[in-house]
Amino acid sequence: RFATDEAKANQDKSRRFYVNLHQTELQDERSWIERQVYIALGTLLLGAAALDIDACPMEGFDVKALDEALGLTERGLTGVVLVALGYSGADDFNAKLRKSRLPDGALFTEL
Repeated sequence: RFATDEAKANQDKSRRFYVNLHQTELQDERSWIERQVYIALGTLLLGAAALDIDACPMEGFDVKALDEALGLTERGLTGVVLVALGYSGADDFNAKLRKSRLPDGALFTEL
């Protein structure tokens, strides 16, 4: 993945810098990690859509139960968000309904 050992060392140094920054100086590690997860989530949702795979991100689940069921706690991990991936069934009436969307002007501001 890295062209040289120096490039690998530089990337490691960069990663360690940001982790240390959020752990010690900013003391917002959990929030920072969650934001990183949501960046990856956005990429996952776009990739699924490009492959015509339905995706539904979910919050509001029992994190403790999920962590226990998947053995995350003992690995030093925890759940942040869930994503269901799959295909709509032929009998899924909701998939064919017209979507409710706000007009562009209510969502975007041109600068």
